[in-house]
Amino acid sequence: MADPESNQEAVNSSAARTDEAPQGAAASSSVAGAVGMTTSGESESDDSEMGRLQALLEARGLPPHLFGPLGPRMSQLFHRTIGSGASSKAQQLLQGLQASDESQQLQAVIEMCQLLVMGNEETLGGFPVKSVVPALITLLQMEHNFDIMNHACRALTYMMEALPRSSAVVVDAIPVFLEKLQVIQCIDVAEQALTALEMLSRRHSKAILQAGGLADCLLYLEFFSINAQRNALAIAANCCQSITPDEFHFVADSLPLLTQRLTHQVKYASILYLSN
Repeated sequence: MADPESNQEAVNSSAARTDEAPQGAAASSSVAGAVGMTTSGESESDDSEMGRLQALLEARGLPPHLFGPLGPRMSQLFHRTIGSGASSKAQQLLQGLQASDESQQLQAVIEMCQLLVMGNEETLGGFPVKSVVPALITLLQMEHNFDIMNHACRALTYMMEALPRSSAVVVDAIPVFLEKLQVIQCIDVAEQALTALEMLSRRHSKAILQAGGLADCLLYLEFFSINAQRNALAIAANCCQSITPDEFHFVADSLPLLTQRLTHQVKYASILYLSN
């Protein structure tokens, strides 16, 4: 004959299991909903958003030790979502760059700068480099609008920082960059062109050298700020790094100025040392 107390305990245990089942289903549904959140919206900070997601999942009952194995896949999904959003945004801005209204072009190029300066190869996956670069080069040639030219130059610079491989396309802008140094209409545009050329010279120094860029970068050296002068001399150093005898004529006319600058730099360094 069964013990009444044992029967009562069995009933209580069965009831407890029945109550736990809906709670478990609700927790699973909440976790699934939280995971689904990773596919909607753009995040301003990946680390902070992943941290919020982890806190939410833990609050919904997901054991912390399970987040480790799930983390990489969630992060990959996160970056893929952000990348698709950035690509879509870039396509919209590209239409603005190609617009006929200059105020719309200026707004688009400013937003393009913001997109690129905050991006990297992961968040800018699918960025239409081959379409955006020609549009920015066109804006860089708008001699009557210094704001548009300056921001177009900045956008090309930020692009090479965020997407280093884009320099293979930005190299087409070298003749336009050099034009800004041959006749200086706006010192800000000229100095920004030097910044872009310095970045290009790290991988494409031959293209700058053969376009006569060494002489152009040094032409108005004294008019530039110290940082811009450093960029100009860094371009010269990169261009001369692997020069061949057949290319010496690209450098010959600039040697006196480089020699003079070397002496000047020694004197300047001595002044700084004595003042300290």
